Amino acid sequence: MKQLVIAGGGFAGIWGAMAAAATRDRVGADVEISLISRDDALCIRPRLYEGALAEALVPIKPLMDVIGVQFVHAKLSDIQQSSVVADNRNYAFDAMLFCLGSQMYFPQIPGAEKLGFSIDDYFETQRLDAHLRSLEQNDEDPTTIMVVGASFTGIELVTRLRMRLGENVRLILVDREAKPGANLGSNLTGEIRSALDVANVEFLAETSLKRVTPEGVVLSDGSEIATRTVVFATGITASPLASHLSGNVESDGRIAVDQMLRVPGKTNLFAAGDVARAQTDEQNSTLMSCQHAMPMGAAAGQNAVLALSGNDLRPYAQPFYATCIDLGPAGAVFTTGWDRRIDKKNAEGAAMKSEINTKWIYPPAPELGRESIFAQIEASLNDS
Repeated sequence: MKQLVIAGGGFAGIWGAMAAAATRDRVGADVEISLISRDDALCIRPRLYEGALAEALVPIKPLMDVIGVQFVHAKLSDIQQSSVVADNRNYAFDAMLFCLGSQMYFPQIPGAEKLGFSIDDYFETQRLDAHLRSLEQNDEDPTTIMVVGASFTGIELVTRLRMRLGENVRLILVDREAKPGANLGSNLTGEIRSALDVANVEFLAETSLKRVTPEGVVLSDGSEIATRTVVFATGITASPLASHLSGNVESDGRIAVDQMLRVPGKTNLFAAGDVARAQTDEQNSTLMSCQHAMPMGAAAGQNAVLALSGNDLRPYAQPFYATCIDLGPAGAVFTTGWDRRIDKKNAEGAAMKSEINTKWIYPPAPELGRESIFAQIEASLNDS
């Protein structure tokens, strides 16, 4: 029996496991599939700007049990030629799907990592939530909260904080760029500026931090702002273990995979999600987002089993692209196309965002049963 190891229990890993199991059943492959994850639950990471909600954690093992995948709750620490090491145990493989995801990086300034907060994962978000609750109990001084990074995560977080914390809080958004959401394109600039106004968020343009202290921050122009809450949303980088698979990783730590989602030069190694960059069509490539991680994981999981069973592989493609950004009191904006044409906004956009956050990005419930889950996965693979 051949062994397929899937490393990582995020979006790419979970969808990869479902597709691998569905493909195994469809082609009658003699393959045992194991999913190794340091976490026992899939964190619906795109929702963390809402806080550490209980429903943002989806247990992994019940789903794996239904689809016939062995779940190993362990932290992977090394990748060797034909095995991986997790919690000091070796797991041999004939093929591997690498899906260890990404992590936020703190800027290299004094005090940032030690004193700052983030919503990079569920436990960091819990820590921020607890800190925010402690601030509510101290009304001696007006509370100032600073969010550093005015891209997708920072904008969603700072506008939602207004809804969560009310009006008796000063919210500041800081970014090096002249416009908030500069990397999201000009179509969204006006909507984002308007949303920051509605949420009463101060935007400090072309500004960075020199250092963070227990009393506040020192900005690049030398001015100081008193605050005990600095939340960083300063971008993400792929798992450092990506370099164990390939000696040629990109500046963000990702591996450039081929259209079959194989690691260059490795016929039995596949990568998907935030650790990999693939072409979605002739002009564009994948971003670090669940929108790309889920279909990539499914395509890679399918191909890993096809490779192990001697069948032809199927190229990955994902020409459709959309975004939906939550803007707090101003609702949300849903866009389509790589130039982000606005399709829905305000309340209509918020309804779309809720649909995405609470339904589209969740895996099928184990209660649906094996056949129904596989039917959903097969349908998605045939649509791609």
